[in-house]
Amino acid sequence: MKKLLSINVVSESVYGSEGQGVHTAFVDTVEMLKRRDDVAVKVNSFDRCDVMHAHTFGPLYWAIAPRYCHRRVMSAHVVPDSVAGSLVGWRLWQGLFTRYIRFAYNSVNTVVAVAPAVRRTLKEIGVRTRMEVITNPVDLKRFRPDAKLRREGRELLGLKPAQKMALCVGQIQPRKGVAEFVAAGRANPGITFVWVGGRPFGKLTDAYKGMNELMEEAPKNVHFAGMFALDRMPSLYNAADMLYFPSVQENCALAITEAAACGLPLLLRELDDYHELYGDSFLSAKDTPGFALAVKQAFASKARMAALRKKSLAMAKRFDVGVLVEKLVGVYRQLAEEAGPR
Repeated sequence: MKKLLSINVVSESVYGSEGQGVHTAFVDTVEMLKRRDDVAVKVNSFDRCDVMHAHTFGPLYWAIAPRYCHRRVMSAHVVPDSVAGSLVGWRLWQGLFTRYIRFAYNSVNTVVAVAPAVRRTLKEIGVRTRMEVITNPVDLKRFRPDAKLRREGRELLGLKPAQKMALCVGQIQPRKGVAEFVAAGRANPGITFVWVGGRPFGKLTDAYKGMNELMEEAPKNVHFAGMFALDRMPSLYNAADMLYFPSVQENCALAITEAAACGLPLLLRELDDYHELYGDSFLSAKDTPGFALAVKQAFASKARMAALRKKSLAMAKRFDVGVLVEKLVGVYRQLAEEAGPR
């Protein structure tokens, strides 16, 4: 039997910014590690463990990190472009942010890049730390097609059984493509468009006033449902007929793979990074008219939607938590062996 590894998983997202993907990835990491019999898990602890795995790099990380010389892993969820169109005044401080994240990623022994594009970007900005690409995992037992979950989700959202619905999951900010989402709704009045998510950073969100105006002026078939607890998400995905995700930049977005695992056809922005991660499993568009047309054409063909559902389910298997957790624990073991006895 392999030696029991103790892992301290660290994330400041538990202290007020839970409505975003980094927190979900942190929760998923903790849950998947707790299922194993060869790993003992602590969270945000000042105790010494074999390895520290950080998901954020704020004050808590810097307070705990000195206790983990040569035993630090950090998941790279954020690159310089992650702040573009996300937080107010980002153009003024993006350069400083780039230098800060370079320093943070260089302070650990191994960076876990959540996508190949993340690894390339970090190398370009001068991150010298050893990197491993391990995508954000999805629990296929939790996220799955389920008729009961569909009924529950539709009740939560106030939808009728036969009502056609396109879903987006994410923060309400310009980078996520809110304007394109509303425009597609306006062009397709016979389809209901539901956005699940909020603004965990409040008035620090970029274009806060503009996003308010977009929501207020949205047509009646476009609804902003707000944030839901993580345990409600399988029901909400099942309630939908499509994931329409027009975001302009992502680093292995959990919403995409979670929706795919629930069998939703995917409509994404045409980006090389998406093809690298998801192959040909999705529909794509480049601009507002293209998104509106893609939604219309997809919902008009039952055969096309069925084919897209099969592609989504096949793609999601590559992100199964059971496969990816083995890679992550392998990173921990390698680092612990290199560092030697505590």
